[in-house]
Amino acid sequence: MSIFNKKPYKDGNSDWNTPKYVWDIVLPFIPKDKKIWLPFYNDGYAGKYLKEKGYDIIHNNEDFWENNHGDCVIDNPPYKCEGIIKTKEKIMKRLIELDKPFMLLIPTTTIQTRYFKAIHNKHFQLLIPRIKYNFEKREGEITKCPFYTLWVCYKMNFKNDYYII
Repeated sequence: MSIFNKKPYKDGNSDWNTPKYVWDIVLPFIPKDKKIWLPFYNDGYAGKYLKEKGYDIIHNNEDFWENNHGDCVIDNPPYKCEGIIKTKEKIMKRLIELDKPFMLLIPTTTIQTRYFKAIHNKHFQLLIPRIKYNFEKREGEITKCPFYTLWVCYKMNFKNDYYII
C-alpha cells in the first residue's frame, strides 16, 4: 500500500503488501468484467498477482490524488502517512465524490469512527474475514498484524450487505 507513490515515507511503516492468501479469499468478490484500479502501488506486488489471476488491472506508480482510473478500486490503502492525519477518511471521501465503487481493506475499528458513520450510506457493504490477516514487507516475509481488518465496500452491488469470508 502506498498513497503518494512519488514520495517515499520517512519510516516506510505504511508500505505493506497484502499476501496472496488474502487476495485468494476475496477473489470471488472481485468483478471479472470490470477494469480494476489498484492505486496504492508500494512495489507493484498486488497488481502482478491479480493480473496472473486474470483480472484487468491498472496498477501504476503514480499519485492517487492526481489520478482516476478504471471502473472500481480494490486495494489495501496505507493506514498512516506523513502529513496526513485521516488518510482512510480522505481516501473514502475522494472515491465517493468520484462515485467510484471500491473495496478497501482497513482496520475494523474504522467502522466505529465518527467520520465513517457520517459517510456511511445504503451503498456500503462489508466483507468480514474469518481469520486475522497478516501482511508482508516483501513477498513471503509475513509479519503478524497487531489489529484485525475487514473490507469496506461501496457500490459493489453484492447480493447481501455483509459476508463472513
